Amino acid sequence: MDCQFHRSLPVMCLLAWGVASGFSAAQQSPQPPPPATSGVTASAVAGPRARGVQRIAYSAEEVTETTQTLADGTHITQKRLVKIYQDSQGRTRHDSYGPEMGTEGQEDLPTTVSIHDPVAGANYVLNPRNHTAYKTNMRPPTIPLPPQTTSAPVTPRPALPDWRRPTQEDLGTQMLEGIEVRGTRTTTTIPVGAVGNDQPIQVTTENWYSPELRLMMMNTSHDPRRGETVRRITNFVRDEPPAELFQVPPDYTIEETQTTTIVTPPPVPE
Repeated sequence: MDCQFHRSLPVMCLLAWGVASGFSAAQQSPQPPPPATSGVTASAVAGPRARGVQRIAYSAEEVTETTQTLADGTHITQKRLVKIYQDSQGRTRHDSYGPEMGTEGQEDLPTTVSIHDPVAGANYVLNPRNHTAYKTNMRPPTIPLPPQTTSAPVTPRPALPDWRRPTQEDLGTQMLEGIEVRGTRTTTTIPVGAVGNDQPIQVTTENWYSPELRLMMMNTSHDPRRGETVRRITNFVRDEPPAELFQVPPDYTIEETQTTTIVTPPPVPE
């Protein structure tokens, strides 16, 4: 059963990636535009792009560090690394590094490699440890039909409680990795009793975003329930990556999966 699960894991990752492209941090508080995907995260790149659209070519590293402090003062720190590449044609590659999974001699290999190729109209998830690749062809989104009119009364949605409406603060601009970024702080206060808490809980998130690159350069989230997570882009190099990085190596076995719909992110406010 475990073997079947691990064999199907890349396929599930690929399908989830196609549906939820764009940086996302599900465990964080609501984000102001522009959003966080991962993918990613959740991934730093804003998601699939239209074919033929020119992008700024670069390579960089995305480092995520999460620190939790237990009641007895013990600190638990987890780090994750993703190497990111984007070329001028909008193709992207993410090399994710994680546990070695007990495979001797493969500790320096990424656990997974994700390639998004809008030029060829395909996504790939590669496993460098067994030289397999899962390919998904992309197709344009289907234009939804207009909703049918009806005489039935529309039930209004219940209003969100006040504590779910975060406050936002403009932090101005600063330089990160030689790139000008705009900062926004979002604060949410959870009142006493909302989640069984006997004291107010304050959750804060800071986003530092580059409109030029359409890239979240740094994101910090502090939630007393989960600890502090800092994700930032480092070792940024503005240069065209080698073309072979966006191709499946010839010694890989490719398995083609079902076609998915291209997910286009909304326009980013300038």
